[in-house]
Amino acid sequence: MNARQPSPNAQFSALLSRFPPEIVALVKRCLPKLRRAFPGFTQLVYDYSNSLVVAFGLSDRGYEAIVAIAVFPRRVRLYFDKSLPDPTGLLKGSGTKVRSVTIKAASDLDHADIQALFKAAIKRSGVTFLKTCS
Repeated sequence: MNARQPSPNAQFSALLSRFPPEIVALVKRCLPKLRRAFPGFTQLVYDYSNSLVVAFGLSDRGYEAIVAIAVFPRRVRLYFDKSLPDPTGLLKGSGTKVRSVTIKAASDLDHADIQALFKAAIKRSGVTFLKTCS
């Protein structure tokens, strides 16, 4: 008899549970905002020894992700492609592929500078969203 596989949400919750409660709470407040900012994008989860990464992209190929949130024991960071324009100098890091900003509160994702980075990342991806009438 086959054992039933846990749901993706249950698997993700299990992976997240190894982090401190305040970090888990922050991630759980940030992810819905990212899902709204990147509707229809594929979410990929990567479990590393010291972090958990949720990447948003157009395919199931992680290297094509346009934004990612990384969960560490003491912080949460939002990552963008290094070549993305950053007119306000918000992004930090000297890696060869990505730069990031530390997220201290879910409301950080609502700041105009981060919203501008989201829009620039989507524009660069080539995705267009249909406008809906209300």
